[in-house]
This record gives sequence, C-alpha cells and structure tokens, in this order.
Amino acid sequence: MTLKNYYNRFEPSKNYDKSLFLSGRGLQSAELNEIQEYALYKIKGIGDAIFRDGDVIQGATCIVDPDTGHTTIEAGAVYLRGSVRIVSNSEFTIPIDTVVRIGVWYQETTVTELEDPGLRDPAVGTRNYQEPGAARTKIALNWDYQAEGVTATQEGAEFYPIYAVDNGVLIQTAPPPQLDAVNSALARYDRESNGSYVVNGLKVRFLTNDNGEQVFVIDDGKAHVDGYEIELPHSLRSRFDIDPDLQSVESEPHTFQADENGEMIIGLNNRPLAEVSDVDITVEKTITMTHGSFTGAADPIPDDAVLSIIQVRQGATLYSNGEDYRLQLGAVDWSLSGAEPAPGSTYEITYQARERITPTDITETGFTISGAVEGSLVLVDYVWSMPRFDLITIDRQGTVRRIKGIAHPWRPSIPRPPSGQLALAYIEQNWFQDAKPLVMNNAIHAIPMSDIERMRAAINDLYDLLAQEKLRNDANAQEPSAKKGVFVDPFFDDDMRDQGLEQTAAIVDQELTLPIAAEVADIGKASSAWTLPYELETILEQPLQTMDMKINPYQAFEPIPAKTEIILNVDRWTEVETNWSSPVTRRFSMFSSPITRQVVSGWGWASRTQSTTTRNVLLRTQVDESNELLNSNTREASFMRPITQRFTVRGFAPGETLRMVFDGIDIEPEAQG
Repeated sequence: MTLKNYYNRFEPSKNYDKSLFLSGRGLQSAELNEIQEYALYKIKGIGDAIFRDGDVIQGATCIVDPDTGHTTIEAGAVYLRGSVRIVSNSEFTIPIDTVVRIGVWYQETTVTELEDPGLRDPAVGTRNYQEPGAARTKIALNWDYQAEGVTATQEGAEFYPIYAVDNGVLIQTAPPPQLDAVNSALARYDRESNGSYVVNGLKVRFLTNDNGEQVFVIDDGKAHVDGYEIELPHSLRSRFDIDPDLQSVESEPHTFQADENGEMIIGLNNRPLAEVSDVDITVEKTITMTHGSFTGAADPIPDDAVLSIIQVRQGATLYSNGEDYRLQLGAVDWSLSGAEPAPGSTYEITYQARERITPTDITETGFTISGAVEGSLVLVDYVWSMPRFDLITIDRQGTVRRIKGIAHPWRPSIPRPPSGQLALAYIEQNWFQDAKPLVMNNAIHAIPMSDIERMRAAINDLYDLLAQEKLRNDANAQEPSAKKGVFVDPFFDDDMRDQGLEQTAAIVDQELTLPIAAEVADIGKASSAWTLPYELETILEQPLQTMDMKINPYQAFEPIPAKTEIILNVDRWTEVETNWSSPVTRRFSMFSSPITRQVVSGWGWASRTQSTTTRNVLLRTQVDESNELLNSNTREASFMRPITQRFTVRGFAPGETLRMVFDGIDIEPEAQG
C-alpha cells in the first residue's frame, strides 16, 4: 500500500549518522521517519553480525512424523531482517518422499486509521482529538513449506527456510540460539584444525531395491561438516536411482555343447547382463529344392550366410561336392562337369548356415540356446553393467548426496568427496538384483580424549617394551652366557653347552634331565631280542579238511618256474647326527607314555619344585630343526640308516648262472642252508 504525503530521505550511502535539530526551525515529518531508519539500520547491522535470517532464537521446535509427514511447529522467536520476531504455532502435512524446506513467509502491510480506528489521536480536549496520525507497518509471519513439484507462493511475501526435511527425516543443523558470527569463527577454527568428521552414529546401511532405486539407511548421529554441526535425530532413508554404466560387447565367442535335451546354458564373460543384442549360431538344415530349368543352373539356397553344403542327395544318388556341384554366392552351382539332377526335378540338400536366434531363460549371468550344431561357434552381442564405486556424502545443510565414480570392467576408480562435503561410506556397486551392494563405512570419526589417553599410555608401554628388548639383545650380543660370573642357560637347546666336554645330561622341553641311550636291533636276526622269553601255545587249530582233488590228473610234467621272494625289512628308526644325547632322549619322550619329571633348582635360600607332564606325539615325518645363535649355526639332521634286506630264490638248477639286480644295483646272493 502506498501512502500519500509520506517522505523518507534515508540513504545509507550518504553516511548520515544522526539528525541535528535547530531552534527556530520547524520539525519535518521526513526527519522523524529518518530517525527511525537510522536506528533500525544500526540495529540490523549489529544483528546481522551475530545472527542470520532464519535463525531460531527461542522455541519454534519442529516435530515431523516420518511415516505420515504430519508436522507440528510450536510458537517461538525467529531472527528476520534485523529483528527478533515472534511466530505462532502451526500444523500441516508435508510429502515424505522428497526434500522439503520448512520456513516462514515474511509479509509487510501498511495499516492506517481506516483499517485501525484506534490509530486516531486519543488526546481528549485537544484540537487534534480523533484526528488521523502516522500510519503503521505491520509484519506477518506464517509457517509453510516448499518442496520439488509443490508450488506455494504468497503475493508480496518472501519465504525464509528454517528447517530441512529429507524423506521425512528432520535435519537439525545447530541448536538455538545461533550466533552467526561466533559460529563462523568457531567453524573456521574447527575446519582448519580438524576438517570434517563424524562425532557419533551416521553409519550407512543398504536396505533394499525399490522401484528402480537403491534405498540406504543412515543411522541417527551427529557430525561437523566444514566446522558446522549437523544432527540427525533419527535414521534417514536416502534413495538413489539404479543407473549403472553400460558397456557393449560384440561377438563374444562360445562353443556350443548341448546337454541331453539339446540345449546349452551360455555363461557370459561379463556380468550382470543388462540386454542381449544378438545371438548368432550355426544351424544345420535339410530342405528339398527344385533344380533349375536348364542344365548347369545355380539353385539359390533360401538362407543367408550359408557356410557349407554337407550333402546333396536325389533318391539313392549322392552327389559329390567339388565334382558335381559347389557352393557359389549362396547357391548350389551345377556348372561343373560332374553329374547333375534333371532340370525341374527335386533333390534334398543338407547345409550349415549362420542364423540369429532369440535366447530363452535370460538371467543376469547368461541364457539358454538350442538348435546349434554341436561344437560350432556361438557369437553373442550384449550389454552389461560395469562395476562402480559410489560415495555417499553429507553437507553442512544435512543434504545427503551420492557421488558417482568412474566405472571400469575390472578396475573402477574410487571418487573423492567434493569440498564442503563429508564422506560417509563407499558403495561397491555390482548391480546384481539379488546381491546387496557392499557398503564400506569410511567416515572420519572424532576420537574422545579418553581413547586418546589410552592410546598414549599404550604407545608409552610399547616404547618401554622396545627399549627393554633392545637392552636385552645388546646384553646377549656382548655376553651371551655369562654376566658378572653368573652362567645362565635357559635350556632351549644345546647351543650353550661346552662342546669340548662329554655331556651326560639331556635337554627336553626346556628341562635338564637324564639321557636315554638307544640300541637298534635288526628284525629277523636270531641274536636280536625283540620280546621277552616266550613259548608258543596253540589257541585255534583245524587239522581236518572236507574235500580233496587230484594233483596233475593228466600227468603233465613241465619245469617248475623259478620263484623269488623278498622279505621286506621295514625300518622305523632314523639316525640322528648329534654330539648330545638330547635328541635321542627327546625322541623317546615323544613316543613313550606320559612321563613326569621333577626338577629342583635353588639359589640361596629359595628353591623351586616343578612337575612337567609331556604329551604323546606320533612322529610320522622326518624332522629338520635349525637353531641360530648370533653368528653360529647348528643343524640337527636325521637320516634313514642302512638296513639289510633278505630274499629267497627257488627253482633254479644246480650250476645255473644267476644275475640278481635290486633297485638297479647288481648284488651277490649268499646261500643259506
């Protein structure tokens, strides 16, 4: 509304600071209006330095039902245009499948005495009583929302967004009151020192595929993005289109190998399959053709891309390829000098040709075809979805975005978050319908001071242990066995024993014990005693028989073939090359029943008794052990010892010359009575 006789000469560019009223001069209405503008302009400058338009100062709490979109906003105070303004409560319903901005409409109207009679001069008894005076500017604030596809306007009003709602989830940026200048300084300090990070929560999880979209769930939590705090009071669902990058493959070769039903499942090299463009196979057909009306005519075959002619037959006559006919330009050419069907007669032809077919049972990995020649080439043209890495980010307004990476058949690149956005998770897209995309939460998290303190203590302990280990290694390197006249042997092995003296003890399981001597006896020798003295006793005997048969009933006599029998001597003992008795003792300790040994050691007044029980171990393989001490190297090697093999030879005549070979070696047998 435009007022008549209203004057206001306030111009900030003139840099007028205040009005100076002089005596004897009349007061102008424009000067009064300028005084108000000076004050409002200065207050707005201070307010804008602290707040920004749309900051909630008090109340105005927004509650959104994520299932229905019903929104309730309580009354409160909001900073707008240089002043804190009161706004009443409101309720409405917003869409829950898009991003919605909730704010207020700011509208100014002019009110005069015509709209409000109370503005007339109330001074009773004066000449100006009930006369019109100054008009008023009225400010109206109304809650409303804006969303994509929703057009909401008010004539003469301006919309100021305050809250953001993403798919029914309210995104809170900072709690009131918000001091914009202070927040900017803190944000700059936080951004330069720490960057963007997650305080807690905000874990990304894949939910499902729905109507061509991927649905992800972002847990409730809090984060600092570019120094500004954002908070999700509860989980947020984000939807992104399923839009893979496609690649075309032409003439991928396969060999047709039919199953018992004459079909073959083609498994494609690249998956998942998006579209099958073409399948080209080799088919074999037998058809009846009519020879041309003259001798030597060429009969066209009714198929394109004919590869070869298998045979041509007319009744009992079988024509020869290359002599009677040939394949020429997709036709049977009878111009050769050989035999030929009579003009106008019919004959059968069997040929192979390339043919495009439509596959069946198409899946993400392949499809089924039939009708091709066994062992023939199948060429497939198709389109497949290449793998890709996507990045889910969130900005300082709480808007969740998906940054698409560069797809590649085997080496897709991982995108980086743009400036001003916090990376929450990487999504490894394989584009299979039944397989979930792999979500890798890689957000940078703030570390509490308690965790940092524990890490500091752990690092100090690590340095302490490392220092102790260095000191121990240095002492062992300089004096490995004796320190101030004290000899120390941990009994790990025989490395620290005096090799110049005969040792009468053995080391087993880090214990010093008496040795076990072993004596090996060969099996089969009369002098070997493998068991205690014994006497044979008959336990089961069957002296009878129930049948008989003639020996050589036809009196056929032939020389009895010679017979050779080897008595295999199996040795289960290995020879150990060592200067100590420990390996032999350790071998018996491992094979024998549990042994309990007591070791008593003492130093001064203190003594210790230890009882150790060894375990039964069945050794099945040859053992090589190597122990290294500084620059010395000791090796214990086990070998199979030589053993005598016995054999018996029968059936040779006296004086007959024999040559015996065992494992490629000539041997001289010894006769035994």
